[in-house]
Amino acid sequence: MRRPLFAVLAAALVAVALPAAPASAASRDGWVRLAHMSPDTAAVNITLSSLNGDVTLFRLQNVGYGAVSKYMRLPQGTYALAMVPAGENDPNATPVVSGKVDITAGKAETLAAIGKNADLKTTVFSDDLDAVNGGDARVRVVQASVTHKDVDVTAGSTTVASGAGFGDVTKYATVPAGTASLELKAGSDTQTVSQKVTAGSAHTFFVIDDAKGDLTVSPALDSAAATETPVGSLAAGGGGLAGDQAPLALLLAALAATGGVAAFGAMARRRSEVQHS
Repeated sequence: MRRPLFAVLAAALVAVALPAAPASAASRDGWVRLAHMSPDTAAVNITLSSLNGDVTLFRLQNVGYGAVSKYMRLPQGTYALAMVPAGENDPNATPVVSGKVDITAGKAETLAAIGKNADLKTTVFSDDLDAVNGGDARVRVVQASVTHKDVDVTAGSTTVASGAGFGDVTKYATVPAGTASLELKAGSDTQTVSQKVTAGSAHTFFVIDDAKGDLTVSPALDSAAATETPVGSLAAGGGGLAGDQAPLALLLAALAATGGVAAFGAMARRRSEVQHS
């Protein structure tokens, strides 16, 4: 009678540690990430709030030029963004830029602040969550360079961008997985940047200017093989969610449950040995 009892207790522990996955969440939630692509705008604090500003959902501290946050999972709806200078403690401080983004269930969006400070604007564009077949990956370009008018980008023999103007977002191009050699051209400026792209993944490369004014890229991972949610790139500042942390919590719960089952099993064996000795 004791062994079935321990089995029941172990099963109950697993049931408690592994709650049912919110299957309906995927049908009503979407994702958003934030990007700072203004070279002459000092480091900023970024907040993403409910549209009326009553609830701050996402806060990034001291975000610098070229940073791309990880994705945040949000219910479908409209949200407001504000960027204020880092170190500004006044909650009513005038943002250097503000904007809004509509979150659609099952979709991922990027909200980017692009341009010089005097003409700073926000741009929203959709990210690719579709699976990539075979051993290929998908890449695209956001032309955020303020010192180069038109930019061409190739990855090996594949043209990713041809004459991309400021603020343009190209379509995704399919490239072989591995190390992609990106050639960036604008007038007499030609730069080559290597980026690793794994099979089944999709990437966005923000074309920006380095400290010398030369072309470079800030990479962002849009989606990866065998994931259920978008995967973030650079962790900007100290806030926000590193992608969706629910899978990690479930994994830790699973490990805890496994340890609990093992403990129950060990207790049962020791008690049985004592009783039969």
